[in-house]
Parts: sequence; structure tokens; C-alpha cells
Amino acid sequence: MPPCQLRLGYGKRAGVLSHRRLTDLIELKEDRRERRKAKQEVYARYLAAPADSRTQLRVLSVASGLTDEERGRQAFTAYTSCYAPRYELAVLAPQSVLTPAKDFDGCARDLRDLIIDGTNIPTQGRECMQRYLDALALVHTAMRADMGADADR
Repeated sequence: MPPCQLRLGYGKRAGVLSHRRLTDLIELKEDRRERRKAKQEVYARYLAAPADSRTQLRVLSVASGLTDEERGRQAFTAYTSCYAPRYELAVLAPQSVLTPAKDFDGCARDLRDLIIDGTNIPTQGRECMQRYLDALALVHTAMRADMGADADR
């Protein structure tokens, strides 16, 4: 085989390998983009559920005319929207997000339990609400760090 044909054969193989590597890199980048988008959606659902629940609980805390049983049932119902996003988070998020999220969930349950007990949050439950808000801020910070949100600016 003449030397020029030998080089041509190697060049074709190198070109095929380069194309394959490039295709793999493109697919890897698309996969990372899809995972990032999925994580953003889970994080958004996780944060939205307790916000809605908190609003409902605050209304319940100042509502008059409810029996203890009605207040308890409505408080549990308000909190149920938090379960599914929490389970999604447990599957997708790193431990650096799960740890503050677990603490936050505990604060959300404490808030719910105060409502069940008939506590008026604006007047008697401020300390619990502040712990809840502080825990929420830590979850936001952990999620932003995981997503590299501050690095994008």
C-alpha cells in the first residue's frame, strides 16, 4: 500500500472518532441542560407548595367561627400540597439542598401544628413564623448554590 493511502485511511478513522466524540459531547451537554431544567422545575414546585400552604394557614390562624376539628382538618389539608414536591426533591436534589429542606419541612409542620392548636400566628406565633422564614431562606440559598445561580450573573 502506498504511504499516501495509509495516511488517508488513518485520517478517515480519526475523523470518524472526532465526529463521534463531538456527538457524545453535544449529547452530554443536552443531557445536562435537561437535568438542570428538571431540577429548576422541581425546586420551583417545592418552594411554591409551602408558600401556598403558608397563606392558607395564616388565614386559618385568624379565622373565627371554626371548631377545633374544622381548623385541624383544614390545616392538614393545606399542608398536603407539600408532600409530592418534597418527595420529588428527595430524588433529585443533592444533600446540600436536602438537609436545609428537611429542617424547613420541620418548621412548616410546626407552623401547621400551631394553627391546629388555635394559635393566632400574627400575634402569638411570630417566633415560629420567623424560624420558618429563616429556614426557607437557607433552602433558597442552597438551591441557588446548587444551580450556580450566582455564578451566572
